[in-house]
Amino acid sequence: MTDQAITDFVDQLRAVTADGDSAPAAVMQRVAPLLARMAADTSWVRPEYYDFDDDQGFGITILNEDDDNRYLVEAICWGPGRGVAPHDHQTWGMVVGIDGTEINVDWARNDDGSQPGFADIENARETAVENGVVVRFAPDDIHSVRNDSDKPSLSLHVYGLTPSALARSEFDPINKVQRPCPQRKRKVA
Repeated sequence: MTDQAITDFVDQLRAVTADGDSAPAAVMQRVAPLLARMAADTSWVRPEYYDFDDDQGFGITILNEDDDNRYLVEAICWGPGRGVAPHDHQTWGMVVGIDGTEINVDWARNDDGSQPGFADIENARETAVENGVVVRFAPDDIHSVRNDSDKPSLSLHVYGLTPSALARSEFDPINKVQRPCPQRKRKVA
């Protein structure tokens, strides 16, 4: 696979999301096989996808972002021992492991979300995301990521809409705080 692999992937992504049920679960069911193919043949991966920002703890390389903020495709490299706080996406999203292992943590919300700035969340499940392992996120799902290893990990992320264009939240489970999600540093491939 080459850069053409990304173009083909995005074309296939558009095709499977244009036809049929538009509910996030149905869309993600149709996208999962496309992600599995991208993980099976990683010849599209470039060395620069492994770059990460030391301050941020990870690096985001945009592989596709449509003008209308649809079909965001990113390669994300998580630095050793680094991660990101619990957050939501406000759109459907999927991740497939490409290289290394990262831990995806799904969080359960215990409150009803009616008190602004407050969120009582707890760790509900952890998944080791390695090559070919796919995880899915509904718009309101809360998750975090960490790389417990001593080497970078790389994963491919796909979103129905560009999360940075949406009103997302980040969560502090210890202090039970919900706040606007910070903007992340990103680069274009």
